[in-house]
Amino acid sequence: MALPTSTAAGWWRRFFALWYEGLLVVPVVLLLSVPPVAVQALIQGLLGQPLTGMIDHPVAHAISFAWMLGMLFLYFGWCWRHGGQTLAMKTWRIRLVDVADGVPSWRALFLRFALGLLCYAPLGPLWLMAHFDPHWIPWAWLALGWFVAPFVWAWFDRDGQLIYDRFAGTRLLYAPGKRQAEREAGGQGQQEHPVA
Repeated sequence: MALPTSTAAGWWRRFFALWYEGLLVVPVVLLLSVPPVAVQALIQGLLGQPLTGMIDHPVAHAISFAWMLGMLFLYFGWCWRHGGQTLAMKTWRIRLVDVADGVPSWRALFLRFALGLLCYAPLGPLWLMAHFDPHWIPWAWLALGWFVAPFVWAWFDRDGQLIYDRFAGTRLLYAPGKRQAEREAGGQGQQEHPVA
């Protein structure tokens, strides 16, 4: 199936937007970590334990992890459903749409989020573990391979789509600024300009 003729976001534009997204998601993660710590401190207070905010119990860790993933999905899903852009995507002029250039469904967004998480999330923790224990080095290199896999896929994909966009039925479009869009509408070209 041929995709509509809207200009796809360039490979480098998507790559640098991903790195910028990684920087911007750190404060979001820090803010999201406050409620679980507060709840754990409240539980400790009710049980008469010292208030450390950290309960070393597998259930507490699982609940905190589920909270973090759920809230991150809501953050990204809300941004992608309302305008198709996170802050990093706005900066790099990229917009997420479905294959018909419409608003992606929640199902497509969940699939994109889950597949992207599988590709990108292991990189940092595995390299950190490899830093302290050399036995983790092969796993860290494997994580690096998973990290670049979506971009390698895009080189060979018929429409230049990342692997998780292909499976989720979404795609990233170049979203020029207002003045740029007016110039392009005036007939000065439909091609994306190189990233400066």
